[in-house]
Amino acid sequence: MLNFEEINPNYDKVTLIGMMGTGKSKFGHKISNILKFNFYDIDHMIEQEFNMTIKEFFQIHGELVFRKVEKKTICDLILKINKNKEKVIISLGGGGFDNEETRNLLLNNTHVIWLNTPVDILVQRVRDGSKRPMIKGETRDSILQLLKIRTKYYSLGHNQINTDKLDQNQITEELINLISHQRNKAIK
Repeated sequence: MLNFEEINPNYDKVTLIGMMGTGKSKFGHKISNILKFNFYDIDHMIEQEFNMTIKEFFQIHGELVFRKVEKKTICDLILKINKNKEKVIISLGGGGFDNEETRNLLLNNTHVIWLNTPVDILVQRVRDGSKRPMIKGETRDSILQLLKIRTKYYSLGHNQINTDKLDQNQITEELINLISHQRNKAIK
């Protein structure tokens, strides 16, 4: 067990990536509290700016407009945190790492950690997908389709945590380990 009082982070800008339901926001918030970093949830920032849920945004403006707004939000955030020399944890929406420019910006300015969660667990967490705009039809089929596209991008992150055999405390501990020690390997 880690002694959280003695943590000395090697990385002061961290981005959590992965599919919907992996716990990026949950663990990002938790880790930021432990490390006393600022926490930014990209989807939440967009919801606040437009005063609507991501699902509503998709319904009104479509995915193409959402991806442009998402990219601008991420770019503006990176500029801000670099200018202010902030220590941050960023939770990225599931598709935010698909864009090459955004991906390169995050890889060059933050330490990117992929929370990799098996499909069966994602299906349980996402349930019917009614709040998730990228779920169309059967939840499992939608997740599998998205994973087919996104896995190649997620795998470009600096680190990966396979969450399937870890409980919440172990995931928290692994994230702290990756942020605090210069390890560049997948946690299994």
